[in-house]
Amino acid sequence: MKRIKAPTAALLVCCAAMSSQALAVSWADRISIGGFASTNYSLTDSEIPFNGEENIGHDNKGSWSGTRMGLNVNAQINKRFRFASQIFASKAEDFDLHVDWAFGDLSLTDDLSLRAGKIKFPVGLVNEYTEVGYAMPWIKAPAVIYTELGAPNGPQMTRESYTGASLLGNLSAGDWILGADLYGGEISLEGSNVRKLGGLSLTADWDDVVLFKATAYQGTMHGAAIPAMEGAKHKALLYGVKADWNDIIFYAERGDITMGDLATMKATSWYTTVGYQMGKLLPHLTYQSYEQGKGSTQEDQQNTITLGLRWDFMPSVAFKAELSQINTDKGVGLFPQGSTPPGTVNMIGFGLDTVF
Repeated sequence: MKRIKAPTAALLVCCAAMSSQALAVSWADRISIGGFASTNYSLTDSEIPFNGEENIGHDNKGSWSGTRMGLNVNAQINKRFRFASQIFASKAEDFDLHVDWAFGDLSLTDDLSLRAGKIKFPVGLVNEYTEVGYAMPWIKAPAVIYTELGAPNGPQMTRESYTGASLLGNLSAGDWILGADLYGGEISLEGSNVRKLGGLSLTADWDDVVLFKATAYQGTMHGAAIPAMEGAKHKALLYGVKADWNDIIFYAERGDITMGDLATMKATSWYTTVGYQMGKLLPHLTYQSYEQGKGSTQEDQQNTITLGLRWDFMPSVAFKAELSQINTDKGVGLFPQGSTPPGTVNMIGFGLDTVF
């Protein structure tokens, strides 16, 4: 075997090292990493937990269950293809790490792209970043739309993500950017799933000041714990508007869902938020309404009024405080099934949000 002389070997090692270094620099330029974290505490004047079972919902023992954190990793593989993912953990899930979403994005044209994988559910104004507390005025997004309580409790309108594919398009028209997201796949739930999922989300953004969004989707229930839900068509329609104009912030959103012919699962939820930015302070007021099973033997009617304050006391960090009154007129609302909640429950909450 022919021996490689020392100078030649040194040159080869040097070239290999330079190649590896160049490759590392190349990938470092292509990969971006960011994240977020929120610490939340809440306390009510009721022993019955709100918006979750014991140790997850909010009650008079105090709860840190809204505490959460996430890490985003994005890689630009080439000019047309990128990979995006988010790793997430929360106190409500004992900080067990899981992949919130992870998908590939192929650019077909400058205005059209195809996604495939585990994708954030594009339903509602803020669902695609609902865990990023810093991106919202509230401690948590309004529960009447964004809670993920298991059926039959809760509105059943949004979920964390779906597995499938979507076709996204954007069109610029003057100060407007119009968008469409046509998607399909399935949603995994605890002990069941929604198959044959198909939906369409439409957006209209005016100069980053006003955003309109409407979404319609349907899927078929499989493996449902409630026999009457098995094979039922789960249909939803959500629409809303968000505005940030001259220091005034405004959100309004409504959602309607049906599940086959089950009168007890027919639900309507809506909320509206108005606030005014005063330097680093943002006081805001939110009204939420939740109604399910109207006219049935299991009718729920509940509304919540929240007075909140956001304080951006340093770059990329915000402190929040909220005082809420939860009024249950019929049934249990977002309290656990089978419970007997008081007509009025008061709740106080605090949050500290950051992004990095």
